[in-house]
Amino acid sequence: MIMKRKIAFLFPGQGTVPSSPPPGGDRSGRLLELTERAGIPISSMLRAGDHDRLVKTEYAQPAIFIDSLSKDEALRSRGIVPQAVAGHSLGEYAALVSSAVISAEDALRVVITRGRLMGHVSGGGMAAILKLPQEKVAEICHGIGEGVNAANINGPTQVVISGDEESLQKAMNACQDAGGRAIRLDVSGPFHSPLLAPAQAELAIFIEDTEFRTPKTLFVSSVSGRMEEGTHEIKALLLTQITACVQWVSVIESLVLLKIEVAIEVGPGKVLTNLGKRITDRIEFVTFEEAIDGAI
Repeated sequence: MIMKRKIAFLFPGQGTVPSSPPPGGDRSGRLLELTERAGIPISSMLRAGDHDRLVKTEYAQPAIFIDSLSKDEALRSRGIVPQAVAGHSLGEYAALVSSAVISAEDALRVVITRGRLMGHVSGGGMAAILKLPQEKVAEICHGIGEGVNAANINGPTQVVISGDEESLQKAMNACQDAGGRAIRLDVSGPFHSPLLAPAQAELAIFIEDTEFRTPKTLFVSSVSGRMEEGTHEIKALLLTQITACVQWVSVIESLVLLKIEVAIEVGPGKVLTNLGKRITDRIEFVTFEEAIDGAI
């Protein structure tokens, strides 16, 4: 039984969006109502299957956040409770709520602002680099200059880079010349790069006003890649998050050290499930649907 094994909840970032309204629950209902008041009609977009709008950053981020928390609630109602949590980029906010560091309402307020700020960033972009070790990708970015950097360390040979248009294209070409594969990502801006510093400064006002509490569940930061316990440290890391590199390989390695046996992707899609399987075979990675169906 999955409940007898040491479990982690992994909350995805902006890699996919829900295809239907989230499972019912008091918390998700309240959060959907709050997004409506903020002028973001997620419920009606989901019912209408308005995928073209839902993939836009300002809508996608609150939609994914609410979907993730509704699935967290559904798992817990079945007695599936995590011993550790972590989130990839945006997913970190759901992880912080799941571990009782911040309230769902406070987190949603920040996520809505985060989505709007990041959605209005223009110029530059991101690309996935495959088949090259992260050290080689970092070396290439460093050689090009400050205009491009590693944004997500998603696997031993899967790194996402981010930067201004000219620098990004140079890095993509250099990575391909070195034997890698470069895939341009369909995102609105150069996320997790210093180019988002102005947006980070605006978002910091909302994060600073949010009350942080000591985690009730082990929390692994995607910025440090380590377990974090202090409220001051967790807040300080979150303040840098949208310009910092996502250390996902380190997150999974930390979960291995914590002796996690099963990691459930709590949100739409299976991006983190697939990434995890490429990082380690010491943890069993499953989707939310698989966990609910009792396939473990």
